[in-house]
Amino acid sequence: MNVRRRPTLLIAVLLAGLVAGLGSVGEASASPHPSRTARAVTTPAVPGVRVQGATLLDNGVPWVPRGVQIVGLVAPPSALAGKYIAAGQHFGPAELQAAVAEHADTIRFQVSQFGIDPQGPLYSPAYVQSVRSAVEQARGLGLNVIVSLQAESPAGEPTRCPLPDAGAARAWQLLAPMFAGDNGVMFELYNEPGLSNTRLNWSTWLGGGQVIQGAVTCQAVGVQTLVDDIRAAGADNVIVLPGLNTGTTLAGVPKVTDPASPTNPQFAYSIHYPLLTAPPTTWDAAFGNFSANHPVILTEWNANSTTNCIPSSPQRAPLLLTYLAGKRIGVVGFAMDLPDTLVKDYSYTPTTYSPFTCGVSGGGDGQLLFDEFAAQALSGGAAATSPSWLVGAPTLSALATLAPIPTQQAFNSPRTFVTGANSNLLSSLSVRTAVPTQRFTNENRLAAAVQAGGLALGTQAVVYAPQHSGATPLAQQRSPASYFQRAASIVHRAGLLFVAAPATNLVTAREPSAPPTAQAAEFVRLRIPAAAAKYADAYSISPPNHRLNQVHYGSFVFGVAAQASKAHPGVQLLAGLGTGSSTAASTNVLLNAVLNTEGAAGGDSANVGTLSSCPNCNPPASVAIALLGTLDGAAR
Repeated sequence: MNVRRRPTLLIAVLLAGLVAGLGSVGEASASPHPSRTARAVTTPAVPGVRVQGATLLDNGVPWVPRGVQIVGLVAPPSALAGKYIAAGQHFGPAELQAAVAEHADTIRFQVSQFGIDPQGPLYSPAYVQSVRSAVEQARGLGLNVIVSLQAESPAGEPTRCPLPDAGAARAWQLLAPMFAGDNGVMFELYNEPGLSNTRLNWSTWLGGGQVIQGAVTCQAVGVQTLVDDIRAAGADNVIVLPGLNTGTTLAGVPKVTDPASPTNPQFAYSIHYPLLTAPPTTWDAAFGNFSANHPVILTEWNANSTTNCIPSSPQRAPLLLTYLAGKRIGVVGFAMDLPDTLVKDYSYTPTTYSPFTCGVSGGGDGQLLFDEFAAQALSGGAAATSPSWLVGAPTLSALATLAPIPTQQAFNSPRTFVTGANSNLLSSLSVRTAVPTQRFTNENRLAAAVQAGGLALGTQAVVYAPQHSGATPLAQQRSPASYFQRAASIVHRAGLLFVAAPATNLVTAREPSAPPTAQAAEFVRLRIPAAAAKYADAYSISPPNHRLNQVHYGSFVFGVAAQASKAHPGVQLLAGLGTGSSTAASTNVLLNAVLNTEGAAGGDSANVGTLSSCPNCNPPASVAIALLGTLDGAAR
């Protein structure tokens, strides 16, 4: 089955042909995981949520969840306490409709192990029925659902086993057949396993065994046993496997077998609350690199002014969302029914970061997250298939003037890196979720700007783009590996994302006698892609300065993508396309060149130049509107 990737290719390349004559090269990104495209293309359409390789599918189409949490069912009504009492009282259709209005497509229900386990101290058939009814209400509105089994104190009991125990097993034996046959319901086995990240604890997580933590001693039931029980009950729903260390890491997770689908396990993996103050390299190690080969969902996240507040949340939260978007990791915001988290009150007004002071209620990420949801919905909800962009601010400004609505639909996304833009400019162009990015060809100047705080307001990403020209010192041209490492270290220490964009003509500094036609092969042979991607969050495959035929261009992108991905699993790949002259190549030439790269960098390739460098090249407004409008339609 075609997963709508090729129409996106077509329009992206038409845009390339429109501006390729401007004499400057831009990039549009491909899938961050080269293997995903090939796997998804041949997937038969199956209703509901499924897994194909490293990709989540919704009704056969690649999918990135946009979710919110409901906590009002975390315990039977008589066992709810504190803030959860009001949450339980307010649950109903109005709350679900408010989530839909904010463009959520997924609800995560926290449900009580103690109220569902037939042998549990709070077991109640009425409560079990209320869980069933809540899921059915959400499904009736077209929402996908994650049922998350909770055994912490809000679930009604003061102590719990840090890993699933026999009570959890009995709860799933009841829940699994209840929702078997509805693949729009996913099963998250256990909320926030409480053991630290060690090999021994992962072994117990998988196979079970005695757990001793403080005053608690319990017998854990392994995740593999829970999976086997769910499949034995006839439920082939996607199972969400939680990480250790209260759900914050997947580093070291062992292999789990799916008896119903051993060659293509129907598993996603969940993480919670990535440390906002950590650099992207920490996120890579905890879950980002893992997401290159497995579906990952951030099933609980919030950054507000009262709960574990971090003063830098207004700056760090947008950067985390940008990182997650680059990995195509979905987000479930906490919570739709707790005031001062995602929402201010039970009118469901989103919290904002204006103003924001730790300890003062009302500040939070609700509007930030809902803006991202809205942008994804406006572009057809195609966060898993729509291209990303690395585009210059002058280009974006010109396109916004010519065609404001289509430009917003195409570029208002945290997968759009805009060089030379600050947050105020992006807001004025109605692309608030795009990423303010600064570009440097000289590592010395990059370091000086980052360390001296000289970047534009709201900058989230920095591009280092060395090239064989006077703009890049000769030492940097001859030893790119060490300078990419230095640049990445400086950028990451500043808490920003790092984009590597080496020009293929860098080989000239080391191989001055190499003809232009040999640059592409030498670029790969010298392992410059590996050196750049090893430390980068995103890697831009800049095309050679001379024109390659379509087959050779495809081979070049395949080679670079493979080398970059091996050096850094999970790195976001950006594929650039250029014509090698001031004359735009025909649409067919550009399209065929990109189709020859499909499956390497994911195929979402395009070239966006800088309109300001060619004042007479501005396209007619009608052309820009048609192209961007068709891009939006293809994504839908």
